[in-house]
Amino acid sequence: MRSRVSNSPLRGRSKEIGLTLQVLAEAESGRGGVILVSGDEGRGKTRLVQEICHIAEQREFTAVRAEAQDFPPPAADRPVLAVLDDLHVYADQALLSRMTARLAQLRHQPQVWLLSLRDHAYGLDVHRFVRALEEWGCTRLALGLLSPEGVRELLTDILGAPPDPGLMELAGEAGGQPLLTVALARGLREDGQVRVVDRTAVVTSAAVPARVRSTVNCLLTDLGEQTQDMLRAATVLGPEFGVGDLAAILVDVPPAGLAACVQRAIDIGVLDCRSNDRLAFRYELVRRAIVESTALGVRQVLLHAASAPTSAGRRPQPGAPGGPTHLPPEAPRLSAAPFVVQEDSIAILFVRAVSLLHKGRMEQARESAATLLRGCVASGEATGQALAMLVQSVCARMGGQAAEALRLSREGAAVIPPGKSDLIGEVITNCVALELSLLGETAEAEQLLRKAACWEGPNGTPPASLVLGTTAARIMSVKGDHRKADQWIEAAVGVVNRPERWLLPLSSAIRALAALRSGELSTAERLVARCQAESQPGRLELCAQADWVALQVATERHGAAWGVELLTGQYAHLIAGPSLFVEEPGAAPWMVRTALAANAPQLAEEVVRAVQTLADDNAAFQPLTVSALHAGGLLRGDEEALARARSEHRAVWAAAWAAEDLGILLLDRDTGEGAAGRQFVAARWLYEEAGALRDAARITARLTRLAPPPAAPVDRPADPGQALTGSERAVAELVVLGMTNRQVAGKLHLSSYTVNYHLRNIFRKFGIKSRVELARWYQDYTAATMRPVTTRSSRPTRTLRSGIRST
Repeated sequence: MRSRVSNSPLRGRSKEIGLTLQVLAEAESGRGGVILVSGDEGRGKTRLVQEICHIAEQREFTAVRAEAQDFPPPAADRPVLAVLDDLHVYADQALLSRMTARLAQLRHQPQVWLLSLRDHAYGLDVHRFVRALEEWGCTRLALGLLSPEGVRELLTDILGAPPDPGLMELAGEAGGQPLLTVALARGLREDGQVRVVDRTAVVTSAAVPARVRSTVNCLLTDLGEQTQDMLRAATVLGPEFGVGDLAAILVDVPPAGLAACVQRAIDIGVLDCRSNDRLAFRYELVRRAIVESTALGVRQVLLHAASAPTSAGRRPQPGAPGGPTHLPPEAPRLSAAPFVVQEDSIAILFVRAVSLLHKGRMEQARESAATLLRGCVASGEATGQALAMLVQSVCARMGGQAAEALRLSREGAAVIPPGKSDLIGEVITNCVALELSLLGETAEAEQLLRKAACWEGPNGTPPASLVLGTTAARIMSVKGDHRKADQWIEAAVGVVNRPERWLLPLSSAIRALAALRSGELSTAERLVARCQAESQPGRLELCAQADWVALQVATERHGAAWGVELLTGQYAHLIAGPSLFVEEPGAAPWMVRTALAANAPQLAEEVVRAVQTLADDNAAFQPLTVSALHAGGLLRGDEEALARARSEHRAVWAAAWAAEDLGILLLDRDTGEGAAGRQFVAARWLYEEAGALRDAARITARLTRLAPPPAAPVDRPADPGQALTGSERAVAELVVLGMTNRQVAGKLHLSSYTVNYHLRNIFRKFGIKSRVELARWYQDYTAATMRPVTTRSSRPTRTLRSGIRST
């Protein structure tokens, strides 16, 4: 059977949408199908996938992502859309084999598989699977370049007016590449380089917008430093050049290495090989973006190298055989450059500090950052100052100097000016906020994001970058809103198409933790496997979150004895190195409990010694002090220490562990079930606030075994915002509007079981037995506080959110 193929561009998607609607209609009648979206990088695959998902949801399809426990899903009564974005990245051999085996039954199921694939970026297994799909008869949507009409339509859509000939000529530098064209249009609007005159969009400046420069930098991230250096050198050689011209500039790069760099740039579509064996940039906009992203001093060096004499005599001049086709007639004067071309050049140190950090060369990274900081202070460059202090903070944190790291992060946050900045400044701001969150200061991290106008909060617009999505998700995860954290990372990954690959392991670790806390162990295991696959060889992970989550998931699945084996083998560095204990106040107590449960007291003592040494070295860093108090109290059976830890832990999940540990100790010492029960009740409330449903369920089971069970609070809370967790507040707001459990589950993207679980907790806390009582009490409460009760047609009231506790 021949597959149906559409080669329409990204805009004017009538053919793609028509084919999509046909496949969905067939699925509704019980005949399944496959939609394969393919194209090169930046052709709009992810946007089209999101658009198809939206259409399917309007037709009441149930969307199932690749992270689900059984993907693709089994047969169901209602139509299902199974989505796997970036098949070439996440499809392993087992999944491909399973999907191939299920193709035979798909024709008789109300199910559609929606897959996306980057051309020329997959191996033999995926190639065979794609061939099997085409032979089976999939609908393939191949996204190509934009036509001139498509470019005009896109510019009109973004700018609000049709472009004039000058703007169309500038857009022609993007060559019809959708990602570049969109970045150009939005960048011109953001930077004020376009205005509407007589209902026509007119460009006022041909400078490359900041958004385009950032987009190009992201596209080049995966090429490696050597290839990026080669492209930077190529920009001074004119419209066309040869490999020999590059070799004459990059004298330290061996010929084989240079050839590999050139081939890599050709494969990704940055360079073209012309018929005369000369090379050229495929898109002029990319070349200009690289030029304007290169510090003037660095460009001066490249221009000098391109025109300097060789060891055998003078370098061939422009136009001569074997020489560069063109060199600018007048290079900028060195005195006009903002940076001096010396060893301590700000531009060079900027790149070097970050590179050394990712390579794990901490002392050298710290030295480069210190020199960078001095240069930026002298020039008044705030972004460079923040970056320098961020690098120093990461070095200090990973070296066990937690108090120093926190000081540096706070100083870096202080120099960042308020209000919106350029994209580079925004990325640095987000990274400083992420560092603050890893040091336990989530409130300060959120405050910084709001100060720099990066983030509107959990209910704001989904993130446009992975670094913002990861940072915001980390903040929400610490505050217990794991569902929202997972959604934000998923949205961020979909928007940016994963260019910031160094952040992918951390983002997957946050999603795995969300699944673990929610009780979805199989999903957590798959996300841990993804996290490990996303780690880049030779690049140091700048936090311990990925290994920490992997350790918890493996222990939850296989038991404490397996956790001890991992801690003495694969993850021994988590005890020997300080990073995890600095980032997670609950890590050391968790390790001690695991070791004691597996009858490994020596390991427990080793953990206590390690965290106590860190706490002694960082007396001003409160989270480490409390962590050492908790771990030591657990090892020694010290009631007072555990009680203090419970009250002094600022991390809610760690405080819940302390309450549970104290309850177990009291129960073992036979001090009365009432005292132990009170600690277990407190632990359950704290676990619920931390969004740890799996841990809360464990405590609930323990409470049911106590006789008599602890009585529910007699006094009804005066303010529901102080009594309910974030998830419970969301459920209560919808229930008082008259929604059923199923409707609430659909609205909040939860299972009906989870909604019922939250509702039981709400009834218990308020001492009520029905929805009617909840609505009546809520009406009484809103009347007493003079807040109107919303109707079904209005937006839900924010009354229940009035007392949200900050962490």
